[in-house]
Amino acid sequence: MAKIAGKVVAKRGKRLLIAECDAGQLPPLYISVADETNRLVGKIVDLYGSVAKPYVTVLCGEDGLEVLPGTILYAIPESKPEPRKKNFRRQNSNRKQSPFPKRNLKKHDRN
Repeated sequence: MAKIAGKVVAKRGKRLLIAECDAGQLPPLYISVADETNRLVGKIVDLYGSVAKPYVTVLCGEDGLEVLPGTILYAIPESKPEPRKKNFRRQNSNRKQSPFPKRNLKKHDRN
């Protein structure tokens, strides 16, 4: 059984839906959601509001254009996002080495 992500309360623009969630069953961010007919609607991209009455923003794909306010959205459990890979930046790996050695100049020698 799929977990209820929320009930659509508004449609903003062409691709955004605002849905009201149950405070006890908050869906995770970036999880896919579907409507009652198991048709993929989009992904949850934002969670906001009070603790007692949270809301989510759903970024819709092409199929989400037909979703009307009052539609119940369900979280698809298989679509959990992969953990983000950390981007370790190596120091001096992409820099070209200067052909001239660095000299430690005293403060009065720099001018």
